[in-house]
Amino acid sequence: MLTRLTAMICAAFPALAHADRAGAPIPTDAQPIQRDTLDLLRWQARPVVVLGHGAATAAQLTALQARMDDLAERDVVLLTDGPGAKALRDTVGDGFAVLLIGKDGGVKLQRQTPVDPDEIIGLIDTMPMRQREAREE
Repeated sequence: MLTRLTAMICAAFPALAHADRAGAPIPTDAQPIQRDTLDLLRWQARPVVVLGHGAATAAQLTALQARMDDLAERDVVLLTDGPGAKALRDTVGDGFAVLLIGKDGGVKLQRQTPVDPDEIIGLIDTMPMRQREAREE
């Protein structure tokens, strides 16, 4: 049986629909943001969106993927530039940007420079919803 988050991820990203139905971990690869991705993820996951192309983007994704176990524990999904990035681009402009979006859909962190994964993890851990989740684990 799929976990709720795995089912939601598969719905948001059909390319991941082959994920192990026995509840195996969701792939840690970043996925391009689609037009309805953020709506599908609301109340289910905390998207970290890395916008841009080039060395800074590659380095940011590498750093985040190195901490994916810790991020996945906090329901983080990695997203990259894609067809659904227009609304975010209207806010952050062109070029490199990193955004942490809460489960409520609000932008919790927005930077035009790379962000240390520990900062993202620390910020998530201060969120009241995450603190409730941690108590329930």
